[in-house]
Amino acid sequence: MSYSRERASRLGHVPTALSPAIADAMRRWDTPALYPPDFGDVAARCVALADLAGDQRPDPAFAIAFDGSSQEVEARAGYPSIRVGFFQIAGVYVDIVKFLAAGQHGLVDVRELERAQITQTVNSVLPSSNVFVRGASGRESLRVELARAFEDGGITDFGSKFTLTDALLAIHGSPGVPASSISLSKCPICETAGLGHTVSRSGGRCAAPMCGAPLYVTDVLRIYEEFAEDGPNVLTLTRAMNIAERLLLVAYLDGFFRSSTRHLSRGLFITDGPLAVYGPIAPMKSKLREYWESLCAQLDQVDLAPPLLVGIEKTGRFVDHAAVIRDAIPYGHVMSLDTPYINAHITNQDEEHYYGKDEFYGRRFIYRTSTGEVLVVSVPRTPGGAPYEKPVRDSSGEFVRQDSDSFDSYPTLRATLEVLDRLQTKLYPNAVIPVALAHSAASLPLGTGRSVLTLLAQQALGMPQDSVSLSRLRLQHFGK
Repeated sequence: MSYSRERASRLGHVPTALSPAIADAMRRWDTPALYPPDFGDVAARCVALADLAGDQRPDPAFAIAFDGSSQEVEARAGYPSIRVGFFQIAGVYVDIVKFLAAGQHGLVDVRELERAQITQTVNSVLPSSNVFVRGASGRESLRVELARAFEDGGITDFGSKFTLTDALLAIHGSPGVPASSISLSKCPICETAGLGHTVSRSGGRCAAPMCGAPLYVTDVLRIYEEFAEDGPNVLTLTRAMNIAERLLLVAYLDGFFRSSTRHLSRGLFITDGPLAVYGPIAPMKSKLREYWESLCAQLDQVDLAPPLLVGIEKTGRFVDHAAVIRDAIPYGHVMSLDTPYINAHITNQDEEHYYGKDEFYGRRFIYRTSTGEVLVVSVPRTPGGAPYEKPVRDSSGEFVRQDSDSFDSYPTLRATLEVLDRLQTKLYPNAVIPVALAHSAASLPLGTGRSVLTLLAQQALGMPQDSVSLSRLRLQHFGK
């Protein structure tokens, strides 16, 4: 680790580049990209979109896409251990009818495009290393401020404010009927388990006799487990942002369910990334799936189709794999990714590894659009069920095709991909307009934006302002 302002020698890389041990080590390594599957295996898993069964539903009238962005900044120049984290999430409502009508007469009507969208953003700040709530440790400070951020952040589109905390209680209850309290598996302070620690939105106390520490609803997410007292907390910040995105989605689903159930059936809801949650918050996968299944069941009781829900991935190894095999997928065809295929060609796991058990509430597919682009999407099973099951072999040793592998378990898939096909954009590779709009609304830019957030943190904490960032900001905004 270098000293502040210490620079490496211009030739410091030479011993590493010429080291026989390093070259030999890298020759021992493999990457799935070197061994793509036989294209026949890909074709065997593909079905024409037009051949899939479609559920009876009206054409989607609107789409809402969700995305988020986060940044951790150093709050004092020369003291890189003092950090503050910012995250911003956005939901962008797109009126599909108006949006598609904007280009019907040749040139795109920009005014119609503007009228076709509404943007809602929620932004928050969290303490990172060496920033504290008075009287609390760094980890406890994160817990306090995360609870406050989720209680403050929310939407008012359906009347009174519906917060991220409300959405968290909703997935522990049912559509329109949020839970009044949540049970924690353990206390974040003394880590005593098995006492059924109960916490409501106003808080609670550890049930252990020698503890009695304050508890918060957001402790159920266990984001505090990865917090570093004296180091970067980018991963912790990302976890908070990701679950906030999912809860913003729930806020809209619940809002439509309470105020306009029929309108809900005509919606397409798009999340950035797969329908999955990772790390300490992975147990929320079950709650999100249960909420979705309850929503579908209640809509079915009044003869309404479920809304369309899809996760779209922009990066990652599944997107890389899709790029490798795209020529094996005919235009307008969708490929099912079964567990043995994923284990063998993408994740490099044992063939019988139970992929997706802990994180996923939707199943991945690869779709080659009518224009030849490739989308990696995930959709939930409808009306319900696990999207992945443990691989099972028959008496001959072949893997058995299970219910979760059948296209019939995903009746919303065809309608979802058809509308995504109509919402494609050439602005970015393999992109759809609502996701691009949501990303634009949620993004925290690295240049000017980072300087602004750094100065904001310095001013709020009473720290000396970073003259370099201030000078850069002035130049970017006002010129020399």
